[in-house]
Amino acid sequence: MMKQKLWSLAIKSKSSSIYQMASYASQNTKFYNNYYKRYNTDDFESLPILTKYNLVGVSPYDLLSQEFKDKVYLYGETSGSSGAPTPSFFTKKDFEGLISLSSLTPYIKTIKEHLKKNRTAVNGLTFGYTVAGFSFGALLQMHGAMVAQLGTRSTIGTPVRTAATIVKLQPGVISATPLDFMSWAEIIRKDYYPLDYEKTIDNIKVLLSTAEPCADSRQHQIEKHFSLTHVNTYASVDGFFSLPCPCGEKHLIDGINYIELFNHKMKPLGANGKGRLCFTSLMRKTTPMVRYMLDDLITITDSKCEYGFKKSVKPHGRYELSLELNNQTWGNLDFEEIIYKYGLFMDYKVYVTDNSISVELEEYPIAKGDYDLSGLENELSASTGMNCVISLHPLGYLTDCWKIREAKSIVKVIDQRLSSRQTIPQIL
Repeated sequence: MMKQKLWSLAIKSKSSSIYQMASYASQNTKFYNNYYKRYNTDDFESLPILTKYNLVGVSPYDLLSQEFKDKVYLYGETSGSSGAPTPSFFTKKDFEGLISLSSLTPYIKTIKEHLKKNRTAVNGLTFGYTVAGFSFGALLQMHGAMVAQLGTRSTIGTPVRTAATIVKLQPGVISATPLDFMSWAEIIRKDYYPLDYEKTIDNIKVLLSTAEPCADSRQHQIEKHFSLTHVNTYASVDGFFSLPCPCGEKHLIDGINYIELFNHKMKPLGANGKGRLCFTSLMRKTTPMVRYMLDDLITITDSKCEYGFKKSVKPHGRYELSLELNNQTWGNLDFEEIIYKYGLFMDYKVYVTDNSISVELEEYPIAKGDYDLSGLENELSASTGMNCVISLHPLGYLTDCWKIREAKSIVKVIDQRLSSRQTIPQIL
């Protein structure tokens, strides 16, 4: 707790105000200079909200601060669901600061303890456009790991080769998306002798996951079936938002970002509650982001965490993929939270029509059929106010563990009603 307080004080001393950041962006970037031409940056609430659609056709260099144009050394960008990925430039100091901030999570103690016993770690996160692969590898190295930077989604880092390498190296820590990790485990179970599988899985003590949203119930099912600690991270290349905590919540770091919540009509909601996420970075001047509508659907609450964190965030999924049901806004993680209470499934799809909800579930072999489908059907029906039909399918129906995945697995819920407002991302 003392470490968290000291870091919080240090962050606050280096943070800018929202007015300073708006003025800085206007003076130092070509994009904001033009975007704020008719506005007074001292009147923050009057500044227009920036969406990813405003960035269509914009050069990444137009968002790069001229102060740092000769100092940046790393580039990343979002998946670009609008067809216009949001760019992000990093100086060496930016990147090292990102890694240091991630060390504030109380999970670091657990990770370091396991690395003392087994220094081998496998980083199976994607390298390339996002910084997830780079940052998670650097985080593990900083805490003493010998990291195999395997990556994923490439013709070199195929699922089969990754699984085989995991068997060869016997790592204690793995960073990966939940779906990739479960795929590799199944390949090991099917393609190798049972003795290799049990030994390999027993050696894995920590799973660090990011890049694909994961509900708390799914996290707990993975922990239960693989007997490991699952550090389920919600973050973004746009801005560093939260820290996973053993208390079961994800915490906001005070002083990193100024966060605003909006409803579906873009009316401000205040500091707490459920709404669409808009943020202003208070520290990152390399690629300043002011009133940027990331547009995740989140809930922010006060926290009484034993580790001293004051605010928590619960992601529900992308707003563009959300839907209205039973007088509530549902994200894909709201469905996922209910689904994984009733067993460890490999994957799922939810189809919403005017008359009913159809849920396709894909079994995961190590769960050994431990599913309560009737309980799931009843809870989904009661929660959504609609008749729900559940169907269970064998592994491979939705996910081919052996095939290279070309896209993120985030389009889980499909609203087929005429009233649907869903915008299916172009790039995942």
